[in-house]
Amino acid sequence: MLELSNYNTRDLLWLGDWSLGWVIALGLLGLSVLLFSAYDLRDMRLHRRLTLLGLRASVFSLAVIMLLEPALDLKQVSRVKNHVAVLVDTSQTMSLNVAGEKQRRIDRARKALEDLRPTFEAHHEDHHFDIFTYGDTLTPTTLEAALTTEADATQADLSAALQALPDHYRGKDLGGVIVLSDGIDTGAIGRRVRRGEDLDDASKEILSSLRAPVHTLAADADAGMRDAAISRVRHDDFAFVHNSITVEVDLFFSGIEPQPVPVTLRRDGEILQSQSVQIDPEERRYTVQFEFVPRQIGKEVYTVEVPHFEDEALLENNTEHFVLRVIRDKVRVLQVVGRPSWDQRFLRQLLKRNPNVDLISFFILRTDDTPQLVPRDEMSLIPFPTDELFNSELGSFDLVIFQNFNFGPYNMARYLPAIADYVRQGGAFAMLGGDLSFASGGYARTPIESLLPVELPPAGPGQTITHSEHFSPHLTAAGDRHPITQLAFDPAQNRELWEALPQLQGTNIVTGPSEGATVLATHPTLTYGGQPMPVIAVAERGEGRVLAVTSDSTWRWGFEHLADGGTPREYQMFWNSAIRWLIQDPELKLVRLDVHADIAAPNTPIDATARVFNSDYSPAANAAGKVHVSHRPLEQRSEDTTPPQPTRTLDFQTDASGEHALDLSFEEPGIYHMEVEVEGAGGALRDENLVLVTPNVAQLRDIVPRNALLERIAEHTEGHHTLLPELNPTRLDFNPPRFVEIHQRRVVQLWDSALLFLIVLGLLAAEWSLRRRWGRL
Repeated sequence: MLELSNYNTRDLLWLGDWSLGWVIALGLLGLSVLLFSAYDLRDMRLHRRLTLLGLRASVFSLAVIMLLEPALDLKQVSRVKNHVAVLVDTSQTMSLNVAGEKQRRIDRARKALEDLRPTFEAHHEDHHFDIFTYGDTLTPTTLEAALTTEADATQADLSAALQALPDHYRGKDLGGVIVLSDGIDTGAIGRRVRRGEDLDDASKEILSSLRAPVHTLAADADAGMRDAAISRVRHDDFAFVHNSITVEVDLFFSGIEPQPVPVTLRRDGEILQSQSVQIDPEERRYTVQFEFVPRQIGKEVYTVEVPHFEDEALLENNTEHFVLRVIRDKVRVLQVVGRPSWDQRFLRQLLKRNPNVDLISFFILRTDDTPQLVPRDEMSLIPFPTDELFNSELGSFDLVIFQNFNFGPYNMARYLPAIADYVRQGGAFAMLGGDLSFASGGYARTPIESLLPVELPPAGPGQTITHSEHFSPHLTAAGDRHPITQLAFDPAQNRELWEALPQLQGTNIVTGPSEGATVLATHPTLTYGGQPMPVIAVAERGEGRVLAVTSDSTWRWGFEHLADGGTPREYQMFWNSAIRWLIQDPELKLVRLDVHADIAAPNTPIDATARVFNSDYSPAANAAGKVHVSHRPLEQRSEDTTPPQPTRTLDFQTDASGEHALDLSFEEPGIYHMEVEVEGAGGALRDENLVLVTPNVAQLRDIVPRNALLERIAEHTEGHHTLLPELNPTRLDFNPPRFVEIHQRRVVQLWDSALLFLIVLGLLAAEWSLRRRWGRL
């Protein structure tokens, strides 16, 4: 016997394999039969006609039902509980006090979460209440853990948390969402929807994808908050030296009385610029622009700040620090030529074609002693502007080239010490050969000779130059790998390329390398003191670098090589590499300290690497060195002359690749200067870098709650919004569970029944009997 009490749901099934078309056809057939019967029985009394039609309709209907094979689907089911996601905001702004109170926002959210505990228990038969915290990421947790969690996340990405829910509940039923937050969203919705605006279409699409109500419980209102904040500083990742750069500063003021507020830009503690913003009670957001010109290459720390106001909710967001990398836009080159020549022409064309070079070239065609046959204002040739170039503008050049230039006729002796100082302070200088260069140009025993990487013969009678001799310079061991003379990475191939170059013609006579110089190429036959005479030599002088090429015929490497079926590639590589080395391109330093992040948080590992190369630019394996670290507080002003305080010195030794990964992290905020020092053959090699260590307060740049945003989110999803501490848990409705679990099932076929067959026979018999009685055969 069938126990119906064992099943709690019943559904009617149709087991017959009949399409909808056939069912409609059967229905039309039955209607046709009834209409024909009604017409055939039109002469009978009404009640008799209706009785016969009813019997025939019943028989036909039962026959169709038997053809469709009805069955009863009996099931014992229980509903599967769906999920309600409870999201607790643990970002840094939740640690702030509620406006006008001493209670923190996170404490108010915790109190609401505790008040919801009975609601969770009362609905446990229909819903799983899953607790999450969110800040940087969405993190599952427990109710007890959420009641004690701290608000310290550096982001408040509510948008990402909501977008993660569909994937988290893939294949499951989400019945609702509860958000406990101050409404500040650093994610997509918060960035797109400004204060006072409605949700945009993209934000609505994110919310609609949940297909569940989102109930929002606001931890604080957006009224009564008093705060002045630098919400954002927009600047390029790098700037060009001697070129203007613009820094835009976005400001946010809440609860500040109408007044002018100064906004100050500092560079390494020194005030660079200051602007004023007039506070309007109807406006909260402002933008100011600072435009300035960086004067030196490297990293510089800048600070933007607004003053502190009484009773501000937070002071950390009144200041913003950032690091600006200053690089070269173009290499400024001063080329001074004593006489036009093929060598000068080729080098000038090379420099002019280089888009990264800003060339100023002077051809000396007349001197102050040249006779004037016409008035000065009618002459097209102006005297050489020595005072302007070497007194006022010298520091603006990255490289100075003296090419076959004799300084004597231009009364330049008094400027030579300035050129020497320019080099020792970081400038670059190159002297190229010719009959007006080196000793032939009178540079012996001058400040310029003290710069040169070669020694000059003493003044007086004697040969100082050869004019007609052709020769091919021989690379030294250092020249095999030095970037200036490295035309190929493989030393053997590099020598083959040098041997295939056209020969040079003529050279200035020098007496050997000077102290600390590196000889890259020598003359094949000329010697001095038994040693080959240098032809190409380099040296570091103070903070700057110098190059000497004793021949004025390097142009042959481009012109004659091209005529012989080659290319001017080697000529171009030589001079481009020489310029890069002279201006101290960071990629060509023998010691490099690379720091891969300019800004780091306290106690965060810093990715830094010390790289050391030999003088021939091969990796310096097992090189010992030190890293000196000094610290300067962020609050230190330019008027405070206290030098940076040394904090530590790290010893290191490079591996086989000439590298060493430094283990660095700093606890205290500030500017940390790092200098790597390695003893090389020519003395100490150094490089420096800096890291700005500052707490990550990006999430605190906008601390005013966004109660209105939470309200719009709730409205769009048909959820409930309330401002805590007011809370009515009965207003929090969730979607009922949509999924069920079947425990027992049975299908009972209703059409396969003797009783149904007898009923059909009985109806047919009754209809036949009545027709005979009423005279219808």
